[in-house]
Parts: sequence; C-alpha cells; structure tokens
Amino acid sequence: MNHPNFSKRNSLLVALAALSASAVMPSFAQLEEVLVTAERREASVQDVPIAVSAYGEELIESLQIDDTLDLINVVPNLFGGNNTGLATANMYYIRAQGNDESIATFDPPVGTYVDDVYITRQNANNFSLFDVERIEVLRGPQGTLYGRNTTGGAISIVMKKPGETLGGFVEAGVGSFGKHLVRGSIDIPLSDKLLSKISVFDTADDGYLKNTTDGKKYNNADMTGVRVALRAMPSDTVTWDIAIDNADIEATAIHGFIQGGDRISTSAVTGGLPSNFDQKSPYGNEVKTLNITSNLAWDVAGGTANLILGSRDIEQNFFLNFPIASVFPDFFLIDNRGEHDMFSAELKWSGNISDNIYLSTGIYYMDEDNKVDFADYLDLAAVGVPAPPSTAFTKLADRVLLNGTESLAVYAQADIKIGENGTLTLGARYTDEEKTFGYSGGMTTANLIAAGVPTTQDEQKVTPRIAYSHAINDDLMVYASLTNGFKSGGWNARESNEANALPFGPEEIWAYEVGMRADWMDGRLRTNITAFYSDLDDLQTTSAYNGDFLTTNAGGLEVTGLEAEITALPTDNWQIFAAIGLQDPEYVDLPGGCVAPNADLAAYTADCGVADPKRSPEETYTLGSPS
Repeated sequence: MNHPNFSKRNSLLVALAALSASAVMPSFAQLEEVLVTAERREASVQDVPIAVSAYGEELIESLQIDDTLDLINVVPNLFGGNNTGLATANMYYIRAQGNDESIATFDPPVGTYVDDVYITRQNANNFSLFDVERIEVLRGPQGTLYGRNTTGGAISIVMKKPGETLGGFVEAGVGSFGKHLVRGSIDIPLSDKLLSKISVFDTADDGYLKNTTDGKKYNNADMTGVRVALRAMPSDTVTWDIAIDNADIEATAIHGFIQGGDRISTSAVTGGLPSNFDQKSPYGNEVKTLNITSNLAWDVAGGTANLILGSRDIEQNFFLNFPIASVFPDFFLIDNRGEHDMFSAELKWSGNISDNIYLSTGIYYMDEDNKVDFADYLDLAAVGVPAPPSTAFTKLADRVLLNGTESLAVYAQADIKIGENGTLTLGARYTDEEKTFGYSGGMTTANLIAAGVPTTQDEQKVTPRIAYSHAINDDLMVYASLTNGFKSGGWNARESNEANALPFGPEEIWAYEVGMRADWMDGRLRTNITAFYSDLDDLQTTSAYNGDFLTTNAGGLEVTGLEAEITALPTDNWQIFAAIGLQDPEYVDLPGGCVAPNADLAAYTADCGVADPKRSPEETYTLGSPS
C-alpha cells in the first residue's frame, strides 16, 4: 500500500545495501528479466531506449527501500530530502533539476505517478512502499508520454493487483524511539471474474527531537490507512481495476541541533502562538488523503484501450518553526491549512497498426483546485527588535490562496522497425493549459489586479521526442535520443504584499542521450550505461526582491553526465549490484546586476561568482552485495 510516510535518512553518496541472492537470483543462475512500462507499455528494460531504473518487489525488500525517499540511495543522479519540515513531502532532484517549494503555485519538475495517475502536489508524495509490485525511476524529460512537469524525470509506482487465490500476510515490528508497526494484506477472490484485495497499516513512534523548552519529544509519527482494490474480468477482452485508499498521517521533520548525543530543539511555539494571534493549525503536520483510481482496459481495433481515471483529495494542516542556528529557534514560522483536489482522465490506445509500426496515442485531461490559508511570522528578537514575549512575533502576511490548473493534452508515439534490428521512435505531445490565481481574506484578487499582476496564465506547447535503437545482437542494444519537455509557470505566493505576487513563466529543456543495454557472460553480467547532456532555458530560480524571496525566469542550466547500473552473478550464490552517477551541472546565461557582497541573486556566490547548482552532487555511488 502506498501512503505518505517519513524518513530520517540523509542522502548517501555511498550506500551499502544487503541483497538476498536466494530472493532475486533465478535458479538457472541468470539475471532475471525486468519488465517496465516506461513507454506506457510493458517491455523488457533491456529493450527500452530510456534511462530507467526499475525495482521489483523482491529487490525493493533486498535494497531496504522502505519509502520513496530511500530511492536516493540506489538511483544514480537522484537526490532528495524532506521539504520544509514536512515528513510527508519529498523534494527530488534528478540531473540537477528539482524544486524545494511545497506551495501550490510551484510545480515540481520530477513527476510522481501511482498506477499511471499523476500526483500534482508534493505535499504528500513520500509514499511508504507497502504491497507494491514495482517502482520505476525515469531519468530525464518525459514530456511526450508523461507530459508537463517531468523535465527532471518521473517516479512511477505500480501497486500489486488482487490475486486469484485466497491468501495474504501480516507483519509486525518494533524499533527505536518507541516505534511499532503492524501491516497486512489479504487477497479475496469473490469469483472467477471478480477479485479483491484489502491492505491496512498502522505505525507510530515517539519521536527523536527533544525540546528543551517544554520537555517533550517531536518529529514523532502516527500513521494509519486502508486500501481496497478490485479487479473485474467480465470477459476475456476486458479488465477493470479499481482502488480506493484513505490515510491519516501525522509526521514532521522539524530542524534541530545536536547536543551531546541528542538532537534537540529550543522552540518556544510548540504550545502555540500568543493568544492575540488567530492560529490556524496546531504545532506539527497532519495530512489526510483520499484517493480513487480506475483503469478500464479492453481489446479493440487490434490493440488495447485504457480509460484511466484518478481522483486525489488532500487536506494538510501544519504549524512549523524554521530556525536560524540554535540562537533563533523560531526565526520564521508558517501556519498552514490547505485543501488540494485533483481529477484526471486519460483515454489511450496502444497496438500494432502494421507489421512494422507500434503506436501509442491518447488524450489526457487534468483539473486541479487548491485552497490554502496560510500565514508567515517572524521572530522580532531574532532580527534585533526588542519586544515582550506576548508580542515577540510579527505577522508578515496572511492570505487565502486560491489557484487552479486545467490541462488538456493529446499525444502519439510510434515505434517503427528499420530493417531487422533497428527501431525509430517518433513522438510528440501537445499541451494546452490554463492556470488561475487569486486571493481572499487579508489579501485580495482585486488588489492583485490593481497592482498589475495577471491572474491567469495560458500555455500551449508541443514536446517532441525522437530516438533510434539498434540491437547489435540478442544481448546488446544501443540507442540515441533527443527529448523535449517543459515545466509549468506559476506565481510567487510567499510574498508579503499583492504587488510582489509576480508571475514566472515555464522553463523548457532539451535532453540528448546515448546509451547501451547489455547482458554478458551468458546472462551473468548486465551493464546499462547512459551518457546525457541537457540544456534548460528560462530557469526558474529564486532571488530576493523588496524583502521577499521570489522566483523568476533567469538564465539556464546545462548538465553533462554519465549513469551506470551494473549487476553481476560471479557465482550461482553471489550477486553484486552497483549504480554510479556522474554529473557536471552549471548555471549559464545568468542575468547581470550582481553586486558584491551578493545576498539577493541565488545563482551567484557572495562575491558574484557563478554558484554551484544546489542539491546536485557531482558523484553518487551505490554498491550492494549479498548478506
């Protein structure tokens, strides 16, 4: 079952993972074939001209991938972490492209999908990997088949479907910090044509962040949920999968400091703001989700058609402190109450239209509405303004944000056989989207308009892809590709007045890849290697403006890199797994006007040199071996 979860792990440049040879090694002592749907149809990962890392159920367990944040330990050139104190929210950076904002007017460039349904908000994208069939991490832009907001890549989670026989499992565990976990799943076939699955979980811990002001512990977690899945097979040509899941998650990742052997906090706001403030949420972070997915598949016109519907409702309330060093534990505060609703519908068809051409085509619609009531506070004492405790905080801004997106897209991709061993891939996606933005409450849409801030954005974009793959023999494939993608624009909603709620436009990327997929030594050695270069224009980057931190389009980002995933069976009882990521990201074509000492422009250093792109390590390594 997938549900928002939390992680206390930091990104690892070198991660040792225990692999169970008996679990992942076939009895005939060859590496198993890994099937993926990276091109929206099932194929061997060795035949797909895309940089994709795939992990099945057994490998997920062996590599100790407990939640999606753990993917940073095994995927080359993937970096991530919890965002803004929210243990339910992950920021991902793939090939130096990511977003560390969880505000509804900022879209992430790494898309997350569950059973082909796009997750619009990263507020609740840290999924615990329970009852999961497969995870695929697609690196680089996926604009043709997956659409907007996948300029960095996509993380696709495929849930296990109901089984044909009665059975299941229950597991329980205890751990440090008073952690307990109980979860289980049962398959219940109701008939030969109707199967069902019920999965539940309950987990909690006492927290590890000791607050020396009130004597309590924080960064605790309390998570419960249930998922019900049905598979109906009314005929040999029709399959209908339906799933409903509901979760209630309380989990935070509040910053603290090391003192002795403890991680501590000295925050004074854990009991709430002074009574003269109208506080929206209690201290901490709570997310409630309700998700419905439907995938109706039927054979038609020599191929398979799918009608995929998704509905996701998120309610998130949090009140968190953001310290500056240990001296100012409550320097900046956010008080948030949000509702996020999304509906999507996709009708696609895939099949052979001739002996030499395989076609995937479809139409996609998505509608999202967000309502977020949030306020920002600043600790006056932290900036040298003396004040009694009852008035130590000043409210920087209080607003009810109202924004939405309506997006319509059509796409097609054809795989055309060239000779005996070649395949030419041609694809394109047309996207037409409209975004709206406004305020109610203390800040108003009328004032936005009066300040000259546009309240709508319209974008039409075609994102093409071309690739050629060639099978040298049954065990070696090489490919080259050129792919285009774009990330949506938005508005600066972290401002303190309407005039600073400035819009920013989309950013666009072109990515070039060459790669090889090879099995050697009679299937005992697999080497999948990809070299890439990406060129991003109209980079969405943050700078200071009139006392606010605002995102603007400024300059570009170029990244050159190499990714390798190597798996070997030196003996029948010993498997080795390695992943290597190398990248050289750099900001280019940045705007002028930097004045030293710089404290405004994010892409420059303090002395106005070009900064290194953030959260983008030049090297990542993973090595795994049997326990």
